[in-house]
Amino acid sequence: HEVLCRTVYLSVDPFLRCRFNASTGVDYTQPYALGEPIASAGIGEVLQVGDAVRGLAPGDLVVEPFDSFPWQSVAVLEAAKVQRVPPILALLLPPSALLGACGQTGLTAWCGLETVGGGRPNGSDVVAVSGAAGAVGSLVGQLCKRRGAAVVGVCGSEAKVDFLQELGFDRALNRHSADLRADLRAALLSVPQADRALGTSRSPQPADITLYWDNVGGAVSDLVIQCMAPRSELLLCGQISTYDAEGDYPPPLPAESAAVVERRRIRRERYTVVKYKHRFAPALAELCALVAAEELRAEETVYDGLDAAPAAFIDMMGGGNTGKAVV
Repeated sequence: HEVLCRTVYLSVDPFLRCRFNASTGVDYTQPYALGEPIASAGIGEVLQVGDAVRGLAPGDLVVEPFDSFPWQSVAVLEAAKVQRVPPILALLLPPSALLGACGQTGLTAWCGLETVGGGRPNGSDVVAVSGAAGAVGSLVGQLCKRRGAAVVGVCGSEAKVDFLQELGFDRALNRHSADLRADLRAALLSVPQADRALGTSRSPQPADITLYWDNVGGAVSDLVIQCMAPRSELLLCGQISTYDAEGDYPPPLPAESAAVVERRRIRRERYTVVKYKHRFAPALAELCALVAAEELRAEETVYDGLDAAPAAFIDMMGGGNTGKAVV
C-alpha cells in the first residue's frame, strides 16, 4: 500500500510553524514528532510501487497536497495519501503550480472568497489584503480584481509594491513606510469607490474597506480595522506576525481594535480551507484553467535543493519570498 518516490518539489507554508509547537491549536494537522522528518505538501516521481497499489506506475508524478510529504530526497508514501498528476495537466502547468495556485494555496484563496457570499466581492467592494505579495495574498488580490473589486495590498518592501502593481492591485503599500496610516488613507481616497464629492461644504472622503483578508495580524491589522465599514467582513486566514508568540491562537485583538469590531458589527471569522472540501473540485477546475491561460499569475520563489529547505522556511517566515515558496 506504499509507493517509493523521488522528491521533486516541497511546499513551504506559514502553517508549518504551528507544527513545531506542543499543540497546533487545530485538529487537522498535528505537531511534528521528535526524530521524524519535517513534512509538508510535496510532489514526487514514482520509482517503485507496492504489490497492492493500483493506478500508479514508475514514472508517474504524484502530489501529496497537504502535510505528509517528508523533507527527504527519497520518500516512502502511503498510496492513499497521494494523487496521480494526469499527464495532460503536467503538460499545461508547471508541476510546482500544484502546490501553489492550483493546489492548497489557490484553494485557500478561492474558497475563502466564496465564504463571503451574496455574489461578493464585486464592484462595490473595497478589499484590503495583508501579506499581499505572499502565496495566498497575491492570489486573493487577483481573484478580487477579476470580480471587479478595488484592491489595496499591504506588503513588506518596495520591490513587492512593484510586484503588486504588476498584478493589477489598485494600490500597494509598504508596511515599513514612515506613515502607513497616511498611506492607507491616501490609497482609500484614490480608489474608484471613494466619495469624491467636492465643494465648499465637504472634503473628499476615503472609501471604507468592506472586506479585509488578514494574513498577518498585529499592527497592520489594527490599522486596517480602523478603516473598515460598518457590517464589513474580516477573514482571518493567518496571523504570521504572532506565530512565535506564546498564548492562544488567534490572539485576542487589542482593546481599541476589538471596540471598533464590536461597534461597527464587523464580522471577524477565523477561516480554514479544510472546512470547504466540498468546493475543491470546482475551485481547482477554475484555478487550473486560469493559470493555464495565463490569466492568473502564479508567482513562485524557488529554492534549489533539499539543503536549502531550512533557509527557505526561515526566509518565508520573515517575508523573504514573493508568491509561493517551494524547494
